[in-house]
Amino acid sequence: MNNKASLNFKKRIKNAFERDGKEVKIPLQINRTFTAKVTEEGIKVDNLSNYPLLDWEIFDEIEKLFKEKGSPILKGDAMNYKLGESGLPIDSIEGRVAYKVYDKGLGDSIFRRISPIVGILVWAGICEVNGEYLVLKE
Repeated sequence: MNNKASLNFKKRIKNAFERDGKEVKIPLQINRTFTAKVTEEGIKVDNLSNYPLLDWEIFDEIEKLFKEKGSPILKGDAMNYKLGESGLPIDSIEGRVAYKVYDKGLGDSIFRRISPIVGILVWAGICEVNGEYLVLKE
């Protein structure tokens, strides 16, 4: 990625909602969908049970991570690893969000949010999935 300074995930996500509507069905990797609705605070999703809001800070942190590390970035596996372990390092998408946004510490179990986060970034045309990694689209 040549121009790391101009990623602007939040603006690009909001533009995608303006294009497709304030409430949209977004595809998941597993041939299902979830509903996402844009709000001032972030994006409300219907597939995170008791914690339906993905605050804008989440997408800001992911953008910072791409600026720091470049592409691709490991998605992270909160189902099988604790924060800081090999499958969930703090420089993975899921690990960074848990560590920076939700103030989780190394060794903590974390609430899995990767599916709607990745779904939104792919739907908005910002990233694509390559196995266990998220890759910025040029």
